[in-house]
Order: sequence, then structure tokens, then C-alpha cells
Amino acid sequence: MKISFWGAAKQVTGSMHLIELDSGYKVLLDCGLDYEQLKHFHYNPNDKFPFSVNDIDLVILSHAHIDHSGNLPNLIRQGFSGQIICTPPTAELVGNLLLDSAKIQDYEYRKNKKGKLKKPKPLYGEKDVQHTLEQLFTLHCHQLFKINNEISMEFFDVGHLLGAAAVKLTINEKNKNKTILFTGDIGRNGSELLSDAETLPEVDIIISESTYGDRMHIIKQSSEDELMSYVQSCCIDKMGKLIIPAFSVGRTQSILFTLHKLYRQGKLPEMPIYVDSPLAIKSTYIYENYIDTLNEDAKAFYQKHRFLFKFDNLKLIEGRDDLALSGGLTDRCIIVSAAGMVEGGRIQQHVSNHISSPYATILIAGYCAEGTLGHKLLQGMSSITIKGKEHLIYAQIAQTDVFSSHADKNQLFAMLSPHKNSDIYLVHGDEKNMNGLANNLKESGCKKVIMPESGQSFTY
Repeated sequence: MKISFWGAAKQVTGSMHLIELDSGYKVLLDCGLDYEQLKHFHYNPNDKFPFSVNDIDLVILSHAHIDHSGNLPNLIRQGFSGQIICTPPTAELVGNLLLDSAKIQDYEYRKNKKGKLKKPKPLYGEKDVQHTLEQLFTLHCHQLFKINNEISMEFFDVGHLLGAAAVKLTINEKNKNKTILFTGDIGRNGSELLSDAETLPEVDIIISESTYGDRMHIIKQSSEDELMSYVQSCCIDKMGKLIIPAFSVGRTQSILFTLHKLYRQGKLPEMPIYVDSPLAIKSTYIYENYIDTLNEDAKAFYQKHRFLFKFDNLKLIEGRDDLALSGGLTDRCIIVSAAGMVEGGRIQQHVSNHISSPYATILIAGYCAEGTLGHKLLQGMSSITIKGKEHLIYAQIAQTDVFSSHADKNQLFAMLSPHKNSDIYLVHGDEKNMNGLANNLKESGCKKVIMPESGQSFTY
């Protein structure tokens, strides 16, 4: 058996790992878009795969986020005809995410086709996405499934996103079993909607994410108290606008659920709350289709109020010509819009409209990668350029970790450190976070902790 690391090796995006059995059977774990490499090329580095697509027999998808799923339609377009196994919620979410990805690629290409900027052609179109969805095959967590005489699998809930799961593979070669666990992304304990990640089963080999491997979340109070403090200082004290950049799938739902709880407690002032993301709106309905997979707090709230996200004053925006996009909002309000790092999406228009207002607060609800507009806003600059126009910054810029969907260094260490005899491969993290986690694990007695390079293979 050979394991090759083709994506998210010493970087965060582009999750893609290949397991090749001695018989030649090949299983691909995730097939995500690589955003880090895309920044450095005028062509799209995601276009070509480092292996023969036609030789792949099976894909197992950990969850729906584009850095784990976003290159699947390209894999299909280039000839992959096998099954893609995931959980039922992932199957529903990934359809919306992939269609959105196809539309964004097409929009960016057409917009810049006649301009000076060279944008790569779209990797795939909507037809490729439809073909991808036709090849999905779903399994519930803890549903043991025998793929063939050599390999079986089982999903475990990891609490990162609705439907997100680690996968345990049991591989039989030469009458001996070898077990592999791929974590995908592990969620933060105490999530607003999702259950905590399950304890990882004992296995021979672990392939684990390390996004926050050397970073602690700074959380001093509950999500309700944290969010209410910004509502108080911005919308009540200053009668201003609270603008929250948030990823459409996962982060937005956590924020809306928290706002709904504050509304039911009678704490929110009379004002509109806008959700400006068609993808987020579609995804909220999917969450309510899977109430039984959510945590006990969310289940109880749903039983009492019959909705997780729907409440008075919540306004859903789908058209681009809405008043909110034109900057025509004059009264206090809350605007939740994609994307979370303020990199693309409709949020840039909202930030442009209000960045120079001392009555506005822009609340970054999570981590922003270096180089993104969100990261630049957090550097304390006096002005910023958005879409070629410079804006003076008078709005308050704030950041909170309370809605993070990733496990931090302590949680990752607690989950991985008991597996002292497992071979642990760290992926999906930058080198600083990987090194921090790797050093802590080694000091705790873990015998083999490896940070593979892109393209590096290991034989068992």
C-alpha cells in the first residue's frame, strides 16, 4: 500500500491524498481546489492532476467546503467515472457550493476576458457539476460499508460543518489488516449548532488537519454575549451598522442562530438584519433538514420555536440590485454577507459603502489568511484600496474567534496525543502551525509525526 500527498501539504487548501493498494485499487481522499497556488499563476494549477484520472477507482469526500470538494467536477470532466462517497448532508451542501463555484469562475473569466487581467478559463461548468452530483453515494456516520474484498470504511462525526466526517479505512493486504483514519477538518468543541467531534478510533495511520495546530482561540465569553456586545456598542449606542463578513456555509448559520436566540431573549433592538448571500440562504434550509444531526441545544431550540434561523426582522437578499448593495441603507442594521475573509463576494460592496463611517463596525468572524482584504483590515491601517478605489478607514474593525469552525491547538493535541503508536501525518496547515503541533505531539511521546511535502509518498 502507498499513500501519496498531493494537496494541502504544508498549506491549508487543496486537500487531496491518494491511497494505492498493492492490487492497483486507488482511493482519493478529497479533491479540493488549491487557492494558494492559484494566486501565483496566470493559468489555473488546479487544471492538471498529478496522477491518471482514469486510474482512480473511488473518491471519499470528508465535507462540502470547496478546498476539499471544489475540484471534483474537473475530475469528472477529465474522465473519472467512479463513486464519490460522502454523508447525506454533505451531498446536499456540496451541490450548492459547486454550482456557486462554477458560476464564480465563469463570471470572473467573462469579466476579465477583454481586460488587462489574465484570468484562467473556468475549470468546469454547471453540466460538469450535475454529472458530479450523479456520482455521489451517501453513507451515514457509523454505517460500516464494505467497498470490496480488500477495503471497508466507516464515517465519524467531526463537528466542523454539517455532514463533515472523518473516515476510517480498514485495508486487508496479504491477510493482514492496516487501518487508516483521515480526519478531514475537525470542528471546535462547543459549536453553536453542531455536536463536538467524536473521539478518534485507534488506527495504525492518522492523516490529520493542523489548521490551528499552534494557535489558541481567544474566547472569553459565550457567542451570545460576544455578539451582543457588538450589537450594543454599534447598533444601540451609536445607532450604526454592524457588518459581519462570514462564509456562506457554516459560519453564517452559526451567526444567524445566535442572533435568533438573542431575538427570542428580547435583547435585539428593533432593526433589520440582512443576510446577503444566496448560497447562505440555500444552505440554511439544508441545516433544518438535518435537525437530528445537530447538538442538543439546537434540537431543543428547534422543538420550541420550529425554526433555527427564521425570525421577525430577518431579511433575505438574493438580487444584486437590492437597496442594501447600493449603500442606500440609512438606519441601524446588521448585515451578514460572504465572503468571510472579505475576499470577493458581495461583502466587499458593503465594506466599501461603510468603511469610512465612524458609526459602522466591521466584525471579522474568524481567521483571515495573509494577503486577503480581511487580513489587511485587521492591520490597523488608516486607509485601504478596494477594487481600485482608496477608502479612509473610520469604521471600527474588530475580530472574534467565537464562531470559528476549527479545533485549536489544545483540542487537536487532546485528540491526537493518545495515539502514541500511530503514524501521524499532518496536513492542511501552514508550516508554523504544523511545526507547533508536531513538536507538542513528539514531546508527549508520539513515536512518528510526519509533515509530508507535496507529492511525497510513503509505502506500507
